[in-house]
Amino acid sequence: MSEVVAFDARAARLSSAALAAGGLAYAISPVHPTIICPFRALTGLPCPLCGMTRAVAATMRLDIVASLRYNPAGIVLVGIAVYLLFRRSRAPVQVPTWVPVLALALMWVWNLTLNPTFH
Repeated sequence: MSEVVAFDARAARLSSAALAAGGLAYAISPVHPTIICPFRALTGLPCPLCGMTRAVAATMRLDIVASLRYNPAGIVLVGIAVYLLFRRSRAPVQVPTWVPVLALALMWVWNLTLNPTFH
């Protein structure tokens, strides 16, 4: 049996609400603070999550093209947040361990090779 990461349903809803609120606030804010990525500052390489804030904000503005350019996972993250906010079950959310590991690996490959904002 494979390992599973379980998230409490209430915690998943609260974190989804926080993500939605933060993404919406960032999307409608006229001033965008500069966020310094510690990984990028130390290594010079984009981290797997680089571009995610801008991608989520673009998704919240329904600017799908910009979101895909910053980080395609932003759309997926917003979709997951919406799902978690509105799911009716109180059962813990269970995700196989390989899913977040694979997602982070794919995001890093995207940022190192294909992301047009870093080249």
